[in-house]
Amino acid sequence: MTLLKWPRRHSQAQEEESQLLQLFNSLNEVVLLLDKQHQVQFVNQYWEVITGIPVEQTLGRMFSDFLHPEEIPSWSQLLNKITPRQHENIWFRLISASGELRWCEMRIQSVNKDQPYPLSATLCDITPQVRNEEVRHASHRSLQSLVDRLPAMLYRSRNNASWSMEYVSEGCELITGYSAESMLNQSQVSLGSIIHPDDATRVWDDVQQALETISPFDIHYRLTRADGTEVSVQDKGRGLYSGSGMVLGVEGILLLTGKS
Repeated sequence: MTLLKWPRRHSQAQEEESQLLQLFNSLNEVVLLLDKQHQVQFVNQYWEVITGIPVEQTLGRMFSDFLHPEEIPSWSQLLNKITPRQHENIWFRLISASGELRWCEMRIQSVNKDQPYPLSATLCDITPQVRNEEVRHASHRSLQSLVDRLPAMLYRSRNNASWSMEYVSEGCELITGYSAESMLNQSQVSLGSIIHPDDATRVWDDVQQALETISPFDIHYRLTRADGTEVSVQDKGRGLYSGSGMVLGVEGILLLTGKS
């Protein structure tokens, strides 16, 4: 009777294994099993989707074979850290069959709670997110470079008598003779301290009136530069407000209009 039942149990096990494989292959992330030599013992079909490398050409190979060479030291360091009952996360670049780099995030851990190997891992393709972030950083760098090349001083300040700077562009030095770093948060000098004394009260009053009416301002006044010379500037700006209408600060641009 036992012999007669064996084929049925064997057939049932094959069916369960087939269903499990079908489940893994339906996932939109890679599932991996690595042995003690860090060779790929199992990988689902999504691996081929993101890398273009067939499963049969992946099995038995070292996982590091698919990494960008610069990622291998980090990968080796990660493997040395893994212990049972603990998982690790890592970002790295894979080299696809076409030579394209794919950014991935992996979560890896031991299969068993009492021994480090084998290792199971899930791997997500995060290339689109990384590319979007790179584009944003590149755009920011381009914008910052443009701002710093302008023959003008862009600023954001607090609404106080010193006009304490929270941001100031590199054009600050062209206009005032002071570096941007020296004017940030009144580290060495404030805008208020270099406005000509005869103009300071008018500047304050004109800006406050604009803030009260939530209007932009466009005013002219004199500054005393770091070398003691006087220059005339045009200050065009507006207030920054909270959702409740409270004044949070002032932002604007200073343009050089003449020298005394």
